[in-house]
Amino acid sequence: MLEYAPVTLAFAQSLLALVFLLGFWSKVRNQEAFEGVVYNYRLLPEAAVKPVAYGLPGVELMVGLGLLVAPVRPFAAMAAVALLAVFTAAIGINLARGRREIDCGCFSSVLKQHLSGWLFLRNGLLIALALWLATGLVPPGGLTWLEWLTAGAAAVTVILLYMAVGLIASAARYNAARGSPKKG
Repeated sequence: MLEYAPVTLAFAQSLLALVFLLGFWSKVRNQEAFEGVVYNYRLLPEAAVKPVAYGLPGVELMVGLGLLVAPVRPFAAMAAVALLAVFTAAIGINLARGRREIDCGCFSSVLKQHLSGWLFLRNGLLIALALWLATGLVPPGGLTWLEWLTAGAAAVTVILLYMAVGLIASAARYNAARGSPKKG
């Protein structure tokens, strides 16, 4: 049996919870823009776009909070797997259609990201984490406050690094689209 430190599990659940809670927050902050993101995927009938765009953030909130509550964590983790699988399929379908220039909608008002193979891979890694949490293999004994703090800080650091890399990539795309400034 593979052994792991309890803090590793706490990191995984903190990271996934942050992903879903940040997804919720960014979507409700700019609901109209997110409705446009859902529409741009061109996978739903037009009549379903608004209900999905307005319902999805609530589901993300429930999943994010559920990942932090031990008794419901396996169920929340399975819901995370299902959501991530749907998101990954939507990204894959649009990549296969050659549609890379649309916003993925992951953190819609915080970080605009174009569809890419990287997002497909990233979601695969998140699905693997969620599957691990869904197994319910929780080590015996609780964590100390310092272990929780360490796991939470590590998860926040990963999210911030991910966002920083995304912002740098966006700036590079913007500068490339503008062309390099002429030196004079």
